[in-house]
Parts: sequence; structure tokens; C-alpha cells
Amino acid sequence: MSLPVACIVDLGSNAIRFLVACPGQHGHLKVLHRERSPIRIGDSVFTTGRVGNETQRIIDAIQHFQTIVVNLTRESSNAPPHWLAVATSALREADDRDEVIRSVQEATQIDIEILSGEQEAQLALRSVAAVRTLPGPFLVADLGGGSLELILGHDSQMLRCSSFQLGAVRWQQAVDSEATDALPRIHREQDRLRAFTANHQAHTCIGLGGAFRTMHHMTGQRFLDESLLKQWRSDLAPLSARERTQLFGMPEDRADIIIPAIDALCLTLEAVHAKGWTQVEGVGGIADGLAQQIIRSQTDQMDENPT
Repeated sequence: MSLPVACIVDLGSNAIRFLVACPGQHGHLKVLHRERSPIRIGDSVFTTGRVGNETQRIIDAIQHFQTIVVNLTRESSNAPPHWLAVATSALREADDRDEVIRSVQEATQIDIEILSGEQEAQLALRSVAAVRTLPGPFLVADLGGGSLELILGHDSQMLRCSSFQLGAVRWQQAVDSEATDALPRIHREQDRLRAFTANHQAHTCIGLGGAFRTMHHMTGQRFLDESLLKQWRSDLAPLSARERTQLFGMPEDRADIIIPAIDALCLTLEAVHAKGWTQVEGVGGIADGLAQQIIRSQTDQMDENPT
């Protein structure tokens, strides 16, 4: 029987991520290709309210992904690939969202689905729960460029989830902005996060997103405790983005937003009275959750209609 193949495009605020996967052993994903394109649509949306000229870069990236899939599947006996493109915080808020979606569809024949913050959170939990159990009270966080999704739960089951406008790109723009209401908006979201997490003490905290991967890579630690994060913040704050890249090998599009990212990580730990963040191998974020969803659906259809 041919295997279903999922092709996921995740249009985030800080980058576009692409995943090609098929079923692996023991219900896990077998990743055929994973790629990240550093197209930061959050920069334009959070300052002008529009994606604007970045639309063509989105189209170019998706067409590049389509070429990759053609080459991957040319001699494969797998089923025809199933494509799904989703967008999160930046495109969700863009004034020209409908225009962007229409332009991408016309150029690539791929529709873009806008995810709500709650959908992002549920997918983040699904991607983690697929590879490990979460005993006792837990927190799963997905930190992006535009938003921070939090899932509070117990024994692998979600209790509640929410989305906060505390993404690293948005937060950094508020720090740099001359608008008098920019930082107060961030402070209000911080207060809302504290209220949301009230009385939840997480024994395990799992973090998804580029900031977590960057900090794990830089520190060489699988567990990021709060004191370690604060020490790195102190060391990185006086440096320019270029110096952070030169000294620590930090990606350029991560180096300029790492300080608010660390602040978001520490804020969340303090809110749930936790000691640190645990790294989970083999989890790439919401793309993995979407791929699992598609593969499960396609496999069920194959089982119902065997050839």
C-alpha cells in the first residue's frame, strides 16, 4: 500500500517553515524534508498593517517548496502529496490578508488557511503529545514572532489554552517604537498571561519555536533553567545583533529579537512557578501536528477504500 505524504507550509510571523512527512514507525512521523525560509512578514504587518511586497517572496518560497516535492516524489511509490498551507499571527492581522491569499492561490494553486491562536495551541500540544507523555501538571508553549500560545494541562490532557500578543518580533518592535502605546500593550498582555496561568504550577514545561531551539543550541543544554536564561540575557543585551551572530553563531533573524524572546520565556516560567524548559527531540511545532492530522486522515481513507 502506498504511504500518504503530507506537505505543510507554515507562514509564521518570523519565518516560513516547510515540512514533508509520511508515516513512520510506532505512529511517529518520518520526516522526508524540513526547511525554513527567513521571510519575516511580521516586520511589515506589525508596522504598516500590510504584507505588501512580501507577498511575492511568499509565492517564491512556496514555488521552491513545490519543486522540492516534485523531486522527492518523482520515483516514489507513495500516494500523491497532500498540501496544506496555514498562516498565524501576522497574516491573521494583515489588512491585505485576502489579497495575499488570493495572489498565492493564483500563483501556486495552494489555498492558505488562517489559524486562530487557539488552533495553534492545540496543534502544538498534539505535536508534543505524539512523541512523549506529559504526566502531572504541565505547560506547553509555542513562541513565535507575533504571538505566544500557552497550553495548560494535566496528565497529557489540555485544561485550557490561550494566545497572547507576546511574540518576539512584536515585542521587539514595541521596544523600538516611538508610539507611546506600544509598550503598554505588551504590559497588558503580560498581565493577561499571569491571570491566565494563575494557580497552575507546572511540573513540566515544554517549549516550541525558534527561540527555544536557538537557546538550546547556544547553551548546549537540554534543560533551560531560569537562572541560565537570565545570565544569557545579561551577556547578550549589550551586544549588537551582528555581534551575537559572530560570537555565538546565532541566526541573523533570531539575533535581533532574542532579548524579548528570553523575556517571554522567563515571564512564562515565573507565571507557572516552574524551574525551566525541557527540550523535546523531534518536534518541529505546529507543522508536525498538522502533518500527523493529515496522515491519520489519509490513512483512514485508505483503510476504508483499499485497492
